[in-house]
Amino acid sequence: MKYLAYCLLLGLAWCLPSLGQNVSIQARLDRPEIKIGERAAIDLTIRTDDLSRTRFYLLQDSTGAPERYRVLSFGATDTIDIGKGVQEIKAQMIVTSFDSTLITLPPIVVETPSGQAMTKPLALNVISPEVDLSQPENIRPIVSPWDEPYTLMDILILIFTSWIFYAVAGLLLIALLIYEYRNRAQYLQVVKPEILRPVPALEQLKRKLEALGDARLETQEDFKRYYSTVTDGLRAYLGARYGFEAMERTTDEVIEKLHSRGLGSEQTRHIEQVLMEASLVKFAKSLPERGDALLLRTQTLTLAESIERLFKPNDAESPEGKEVTQ
Repeated sequence: MKYLAYCLLLGLAWCLPSLGQNVSIQARLDRPEIKIGERAAIDLTIRTDDLSRTRFYLLQDSTGAPERYRVLSFGATDTIDIGKGVQEIKAQMIVTSFDSTLITLPPIVVETPSGQAMTKPLALNVISPEVDLSQPENIRPIVSPWDEPYTLMDILILIFTSWIFYAVAGLLLIALLIYEYRNRAQYLQVVKPEILRPVPALEQLKRKLEALGDARLETQEDFKRYYSTVTDGLRAYLGARYGFEAMERTTDEVIEKLHSRGLGSEQTRHIEQVLMEASLVKFAKSLPERGDALLLRTQTLTLAESIERLFKPNDAESPEGKEVTQ
């Protein structure tokens, strides 16, 4: 029984050193001396058997004395698996000091659930820089720091990393989509056909004759143009009312067509009189009086109105007009 107890104690004693070797830390200062404000690097090599729960930190001075150094950065730089469940961490601490004296950097501690280890204190000598006082004119005064100007890349980074840029871009995109939607809706709207009511033939003739109210009647060309307008309007009215092409026909052909359409002899006689009188002015160069020209216009309108009354009982034109699409 004693033999078994001795064996257990020996085995435990053999295992404890091996467990202790799984947690270790080594520190090396890259330089023993710096000038005030310069930086010194402490390179750390840490071995641990539980990487996720490994914690390392700088041991604080328990006396509460003011620290004569300043830690600028402290963190791991690399991790290596060396086998048997042990990982090696490469870390670095950057320190500086503004006191010209010999400072002692406290131990750095590493802790895991299976153990703890720490480095020895490190000594760092901080000296003042040498100042050449033989040439004081070369000593420049201390100036305040100045801002470095922004480059184009800096401005772009500020723009694209700001939430304001994405908010404005989103609003512009929404406005563009609304604009396109409204325009597309307008394009897809069905255009209703516009209903154009035809101008009656008598109304067209009246407009042409009314336009002659201020006509200049002095030369042969003035009368020729005046009579041509009157007869052209009368021919267009007769052609529209009786359904034939009257503009290119002679006077006899027009009268013959009107007879065949059932127009009375009294109206055809007046029509023939108007057309013949106009032919004398246009082709025989007859020069009528101004009063005769004005009377001809009145007689033509009266003649058309008398013909219009013949169509009133059985007017064939549709009151609804005709549909015209644009």
